[in-house]
Amino acid sequence: MTLSAVCFDLDDTLYPYDEYARAGLRAAADRLADVTGHRLHNELADLYFEEGITPGIFDRLLDRHDEIPDRHTTEMVRAYHDVDVGLSPYRDTTAVLELLRDRHALGLLADGRNVDRKLRMLGLAEYFETVVATARLDAAKTDRDPFERLLSGLSVPPDGTIYVGDDPRTDFEVPNRLGMGTVRVRRGRFSHLDAPADRAEANVEIARLEELPPLIDESTTTG
Repeated sequence: MTLSAVCFDLDDTLYPYDEYARAGLRAAADRLADVTGHRLHNELADLYFEEGITPGIFDRLLDRHDEIPDRHTTEMVRAYHDVDVGLSPYRDTTAVLELLRDRHALGLLADGRNVDRKLRMLGLAEYFETVVATARLDAAKTDRDPFERLLSGLSVPPDGTIYVGDDPRTDFEVPNRLGMGTVRVRRGRFSHLDAPADRAEANVEIARLEELPPLIDESTTTG
């Protein structure tokens, strides 16, 4: 197999998202305290880290407090995403990207806001020739369009490209359908989850990113 490109997810694939989430939740709770006087820092953190509520977390928090107007969710969301915090990649991330970019084109496709800013905070922006942020497309990784834009931006075929992610619910079904290779790094928030269907299973699973270059060498040699 001729491998033209290796593409990556961002959160929990290249850095631990919990680091960003803790800072964002603290900023959101600070903003709520500033405008309402209610200090709900611990309750908000428990919703996220203990109860596992991520989408709609600020709505869920205010649903428990009738005395706080729902309009404050908008301010909390803004504070969460505007947080400026020092982020660090996983310890193996930079070395793997350094090694791979000498051999293959590198791309990144990620859900969520502030993808470019996160890359700059992590010091990783320079490694990627093409970056696709689904939020800018009003799309998600469960849609074909972001992956097709990624391939087009790199000028590579699907069967010569690997996508590396961590979330079996969203990361692998579309690239599998397009004929891309898929690799799951089983770490981070979703490490305990199994794929919801066979079509959403990654082709290969690894525990750490540093296992990827030998895996690629083996597949290109035997393929």
